[in-house]
Amino acid sequence: MFDKTGIAAAIKSKYGASLRPPWLEQCVAHVEAELAAAGHLGDGARLHLEAQVRLVLEQLLSAEIGEACYPVLSVDAGSGCVSGLPGGPGAFLQVQEVLDVGVSKHSMWEAVREMEDYEQRGIRPSYLPDTDDGDGGGVFTVSGTQHSGVAVAGMDVESEGERKPKIPRGMLKLVLTDGRARLSALETTAVPQLHVELPVGTKVLVSSGQLLTPTGVLCMDASGIRVLGGAPAQYQGFSLRARLEQQLRAERAGQ
Repeated sequence: MFDKTGIAAAIKSKYGASLRPPWLEQCVAHVEAELAAAGHLGDGARLHLEAQVRLVLEQLLSAEIGEACYPVLSVDAGSGCVSGLPGGPGAFLQVQEVLDVGVSKHSMWEAVREMEDYEQRGIRPSYLPDTDDGDGGGVFTVSGTQHSGVAVAGMDVESEGERKPKIPRGMLKLVLTDGRARLSALETTAVPQLHVELPVGTKVLVSSGQLLTPTGVLCMDASGIRVLGGAPAQYQGFSLRARLEQQLRAERAGQ
């Protein structure tokens, strides 16, 4: 029912991701089974290719990139650093870490604690997923937009005169991977789609930027990166607070 060759070609053309055939086989089988169980596919029914691509892309955004895709970054054999980005739409990559190099880790941790204390009194943070009970949360779409949480019933923060804390924003550094190589990317100007709460495992499309030699660090701006969304289930425990506490413990242990 699904045109796997057409799906792979479309995703490669638009997102730069080269899908591994075994993953695509499993993905299509899973999607077809879900559609059949929901009664959306009858005997001989066939979805339009565009719809097939959307369904597979949804699974891809939540998959581990090394399991789903072939590597796309060029790596220098001598230094082991990334030496080039692919042509076409760019490099389909996964976020492994987000750091704000313009704000101290301790200051960021204090701000996150203040935010969590505030949100535990009735507001969900924008970077948390939806809950099963209908509580609002942050949801990434394929376009990279994000829908923020809303106040729960009976909680009117503004009427109580309580100021919502903010996470400080400096210059962000991303650690990205294609499943094999790791690429560090630094903002040269603030990229509106990026923020330090971005979940580990989020997929991005990197189309341009200046690679600094011999370090292989990418200098990026808003024109060269697009947040696609998604996050593998295995990274759900890697909240911003958990990552900061791990980094602070490592720093203390090294002193």
